[in-house]
Amino acid sequence: MATLSSKAAFVLVLVTGILVPGVMNYVFSVVLDQQMLGRIVWVVGYTLMIAVVWYGWIRPLDITGPEPDAEDVERKVKD
Repeated sequence: MATLSSKAAFVLVLVTGILVPGVMNYVFSVVLDQQMLGRIVWVVGYTLMIAVVWYGWIRPLDITGPEPDAEDVERKVKD
């Protein structure tokens, strides 16, 4: 069984997270004349996509600055 690379999975999540809520919003709002249900589906769909992207790709990133050298720390202490 083939597995998706991280980049392919990211693109799949984004495309699915944008297309599915948008199409379902259209179906509920325009075709079935259920505007509130369409809005709910749209908001929940986008929120889930954002949560999946955050949990899968943004949260694991190490967004810290560089560690200071021992010499830099000693100079700051002396100053």
